[in-house]
Amino acid sequence: MGGSKLQEWTPKCKYAVVEWQRTYRTRKVVGKWVERPIISRSVPATPTKSPSKQESYGMLYHGGDDFSGDLGDHMVTPLHLPKSLSQNDYIRQWVPKTKAYLDILLEREVPSDRSCIICGTDGVYKCHGCFGEPLFCTSCCRTQHQRLPFHRVSQWTGSFFEESCLVKSGMVIWLGHGGNACPWDDDVGESALFTTGEGDSDDTDAESTLNEPNAEQSTKEAHDLPTGVPFIKNNKAMTTIIDKSGVHTHIVKYCTCPEADAADIQLFNMGLFLASFIEPKTAFTFDVLNDFLLDNLECGTSAMNYYSKLRRMTTSIFPHLVPDRYRELMRVARQWRKLKLLKWNGFGHEEKEVGPGDLALFCPACPQPGINVTLPAGGTAEDIDANNGSGRETPSWLYTRSLVMDGNFKAEHLHATNPADEVSLMDGRGFMVGDALYKEHLAIAKDAVQHSECNNHRAVNLANASRHRLEATGIGGCACARHGCFVPHAMVDFQKGERQMNMDHALCEALKLNAEGIHRVLTFYDVNCQYHKHLQDRIADSPLLKMHDELEITPGIGLWHVHGHQDSCYVRYASNFIQGAARIDGEIMETLWAPLNIISPAARGMGTPHRKECLDYQMNDCNFMKMIRMSKSLCRKYKEAMKGVADSNMAFERLDESADADKVKDWEAQERLAHERWRHDPTAMDIYEVQLRKAPTRKQQELRLLTVQGRRPGEARRRGAATWLTEGLAIEEAQVSLQMDVRKLGHRATDTQRLAIGRRRDTLQRDIDRWMAAGAIILGEDLGDNDMQIMQPDLLILQEDVEEDMDAELRVFEPEKGVIPLPSNLGLEKCAALGIADIADQELTLWQGQANDALHHIRVHLADKAVIFQKTVRVAKSQALSTRAWAQVHSVDRAVSINASIYSKCRSQLCRLGADDALLKRYQPLTREHLKRNNVLAWFCDWLNEFYRVHWLHAKAMRD
Repeated sequence: MGGSKLQEWTPKCKYAVVEWQRTYRTRKVVGKWVERPIISRSVPATPTKSPSKQESYGMLYHGGDDFSGDLGDHMVTPLHLPKSLSQNDYIRQWVPKTKAYLDILLEREVPSDRSCIICGTDGVYKCHGCFGEPLFCTSCCRTQHQRLPFHRVSQWTGSFFEESCLVKSGMVIWLGHGGNACPWDDDVGESALFTTGEGDSDDTDAESTLNEPNAEQSTKEAHDLPTGVPFIKNNKAMTTIIDKSGVHTHIVKYCTCPEADAADIQLFNMGLFLASFIEPKTAFTFDVLNDFLLDNLECGTSAMNYYSKLRRMTTSIFPHLVPDRYRELMRVARQWRKLKLLKWNGFGHEEKEVGPGDLALFCPACPQPGINVTLPAGGTAEDIDANNGSGRETPSWLYTRSLVMDGNFKAEHLHATNPADEVSLMDGRGFMVGDALYKEHLAIAKDAVQHSECNNHRAVNLANASRHRLEATGIGGCACARHGCFVPHAMVDFQKGERQMNMDHALCEALKLNAEGIHRVLTFYDVNCQYHKHLQDRIADSPLLKMHDELEITPGIGLWHVHGHQDSCYVRYASNFIQGAARIDGEIMETLWAPLNIISPAARGMGTPHRKECLDYQMNDCNFMKMIRMSKSLCRKYKEAMKGVADSNMAFERLDESADADKVKDWEAQERLAHERWRHDPTAMDIYEVQLRKAPTRKQQELRLLTVQGRRPGEARRRGAATWLTEGLAIEEAQVSLQMDVRKLGHRATDTQRLAIGRRRDTLQRDIDRWMAAGAIILGEDLGDNDMQIMQPDLLILQEDVEEDMDAELRVFEPEKGVIPLPSNLGLEKCAALGIADIADQELTLWQGQANDALHHIRVHLADKAVIFQKTVRVAKSQALSTRAWAQVHSVDRAVSINASIYSKCRSQLCRLGADDALLKRYQPLTREHLKRNNVLAWFCDWLNEFYRVHWLHAKAMRD
């Protein structure tokens, strides 16, 4: 119920009927209810809370559409309204008032009292800019708007108000004498200036006409325009003035005193920016320029769209008749940007040269010697003030500059139409680098094709891609890695792609900005593992790239991009293992491209200087918004950091207490040595990875056998022996899995389960038949049914004992119990007799790979089981969650059982192939006790000690 509705209620009025719909989410009341009046408690008409949380006062009473009984009737049951109303509820309250609102709108069009608000005579003009749209007579309108010349007015025609303009009321804008007429002016009759229609000038500035030699002069006279157009066209005495309220035409009288300023200066003093200087016909108010720049920043509005909006604001009926000043708006907006940047950066208070990056803002929190930080003397002396008088040595990372580098391929730019005629207003004074020096660097830099030694990365691949229709394929540069502020004079254009020569120039320019005395820089780049390798050599070879000799660059890769690299790149370049990097992701620049991409499509077809100025202004505003919000952001991050310090310290202490003291000393020594060597050898950080040598898998063993066979080709029939043996091992693995599933079913199998078993058996038999046909060629003789020995394999079943009395139907066709003629099943003597002893050696190698795979799967599944018990089973708060958790446990147990049986099969085959004691020691027997959770690690779990070491090192790095 709205507050105003309750206040207006009187017992004499009819009761309002409200429909209230019930839904599952909002739990509304279904039916029609009559609103109960509240007289003693006032409710504000405008909600002070958000609409979704506005309190609803009062009660609803059950009744019908025609209910008019006494509210005190005992047959009426009161029900409380919900505590909050939705957006639709407020709309429903407004719908009955639609007619009242419409009547007020019509009354405002032609009010019953049309007297002048000042003198009381009949009002002729209605002002749409003044509050309440009051009425004025002609004289009062002219006097009242002498200092408000950009209000839009309507003129009374006798039956309605027609769109008009203030100049028709006889108003003249006088310059130079406080709004009064200049005594040196000849004072021609103003009334004739806009009624003769004798003007023949074009509707644009003189400079615009000069650019179009074939342009024809307009012959349309003022009286030819449709009625209701709120401006005067085609008159020499008129000046077109664009304001944020629309396009206006006015008579502007300049001061003609002997010491008077030029016309453009007089208008600028009045808050008007002329578009030309020879025969000025167009001016822009400061308000419209500020409004356009703000729209361009926040909404990405282009100049064309913004001016189209102004034309429709001027007249919604004939917007195409409004003078076109789109090109003038683009030109003046560029000049206005430059003036505002000069003003904001203090260049209006003193005469000094504007240097590179001087018109751009930078991060106030990053260390800048001489601005926000004082470096200790010599760089190594104790800084007592920095440590609150403790006298401790200041840590070096306290004065480390953190930068993130990245490229943006959405900020493209087309080739300019006439590049020789372009004028730059911000060449290198903002964020984009100076054009001349950058082009000189590109001309002498070596464009070597990059070959990535890591994974395929887009930044490396696109570095060699060329797009001839684009002048710039994107932009790239630097920003501070902690606070996300663009670095001034460190943004470059890409000509082909994200080449190293482009980013070298950006990095060197970024390191020049207020970095005198800083000796350490931490850089994050998506491809730093490749980019940083020869960075110093490229800088040394270039005569234009400069970097301090004492500067030490620490390379890093963002925590999101580093996982797209090889595994070794994580410990070598992730910020988690860089001393002094703190908790930083190195990906903040990805978030900075989003607002910049709003204006990138509009800047794609601009001139080169205009595009750079737009990008500079957008990046400067981005830095400004970062600055004004930084205090709140840093306070929030500080609280999170303090909590993170406590949590990481507690986690490390618990882990450290349970570790062996002697091992901890070794791990600390490894860590210390790794950080000392890392500057020159990134591979030293590999101690943070598991150092166990991974056993070769079956696929790797097969690949090695095929490689050896390819180097020394033998008989044609033996060339597929390795692949044939691998397929045989896969068949035996399928036999083990199928036999275990059959035993688990028992005699309670359903038709669906029996059908599934039958299909698997049929598929297995087809695989065996194909394999036997290929084996006849490999072994050199036909193997028939007599050579097939049917026997029960000795498998290790790790589940509970199952009943042996399975259905007879399941025993009719059992290919899973057949022994296929692998060399291990034939025996070494028969293999020697058949001349396939070399094939038996290959099978021995493949069984080792199969055993390694089975052990690896057992380790993984046991770890999964431990995680399920710790995170799901123990904390299950409902029966359903507990049931799902135990289902996962049983699934893991089944996988462990199958892999354990496969491993036992592998070990049995190794024994049949004559494996020596050393090999059998590596593959010890597997019992059921080994797969249980015991205090003593099983023989195949020695890798857990290595994982514990890595976990300890990671926890210490997090704590540090």
